[in-house]
Amino acid sequence: MSLKDKSTEIQRLIDVFETEAAKFHDIQFHTYHIIQNGGPFMSRRFRHPNHAIMLWQYYGQTDTEGGIERFMNNLEQSNLQWGLQGSEMSFMGVIEGPGTPLFVRMAARAGSLFSERESHDIKCRVVSEIQEQESAIETSGKPTAVVNGNPVAIWLNFLLYHLSQSNPGRDRAHKIEPDPFSLSLLALERLAIEQSLVKIDRSTAVLKGLKFKVAVSFPGEKRRYVTQVVDSLRGPLGKDSVFYDFDYQAQLARPNLDTLLQRIYRDQSDLVVVFLCAAYAVKEWCGLEWRVVRDIIKAKEDDRVMFVRLDDAPVDGVLSIDGYIDGTSNTPQQVADFILTRIAELEDGS
Repeated sequence: MSLKDKSTEIQRLIDVFETEAAKFHDIQFHTYHIIQNGGPFMSRRFRHPNHAIMLWQYYGQTDTEGGIERFMNNLEQSNLQWGLQGSEMSFMGVIEGPGTPLFVRMAARAGSLFSERESHDIKCRVVSEIQEQESAIETSGKPTAVVNGNPVAIWLNFLLYHLSQSNPGRDRAHKIEPDPFSLSLLALERLAIEQSLVKIDRSTAVLKGLKFKVAVSFPGEKRRYVTQVVDSLRGPLGKDSVFYDFDYQAQLARPNLDTLLQRIYRDQSDLVVVFLCAAYAVKEWCGLEWRVVRDIIKAKEDDRVMFVRLDDAPVDGVLSIDGYIDGTSNTPQQVADFILTRIAELEDGS
């Protein structure tokens, strides 16, 4: 079965990962590139419990003179639990901390979501990226790479792919953030929305030429709730009327994203809806968007800002005298209705 036929299982996984993410487990996800002479991975002391797994290996050029014979000899002599002997580089993932055994069990279940074809697509995507990079350096032979087919490895590779789409560059960090429970929750929520491994944009319009009726500002931890609100707004407001990051992924994959986002929230949106919560108060990108919101308020354009509270956590700059919609007692559809009312008021006022 494909992902489209597994919505119930995806929702079950979302629920259990959401529960564990809320516990703030002491757990970390690190990645290591290991070359022939070792590297920092080989000398580092890891916290217990931990789980190390090979995610992929780059073997080298195999269609050069003697390359195939060398490859076959090393294949016969290798303990494939740890990878292929003679590889030029191995890419390892390490989960460490008290929450490791639980996460590994959950990751194995999540990795089993993918059909054989979907698992193959994930592996092919990794291999193609490696081959492209190596071919640019050495063109005399064909770069050969392999990807671990273990469900845990498949899931960790998918998490890194998810990061490369949602936060370009963060997937190449040594320490992967957020923690693996929270990252898995975000990746699963994206799967629930897109039901596909392919990056899907709902719009190919040029961002700088758009004028949005609504822009939403929220932390990734609340994406599931906000997505339902946005889905309820699309029909009444029409195409390219709501700025929601997943709808414009290709256009947002660029340097200096901060200045582009500031322009969208400050100058290209009639109403900015801010989903306030504990996570919003500490997230870096939310902080950037929050500066724009405060500037709008400073300019006495209060009618362009709408607060939706998803918990009672304090957020710097929000006072007890500020009005808000209670997202804990209103459904996403009800919140969407409130937003539509505000937009109608703005349009009548203009």
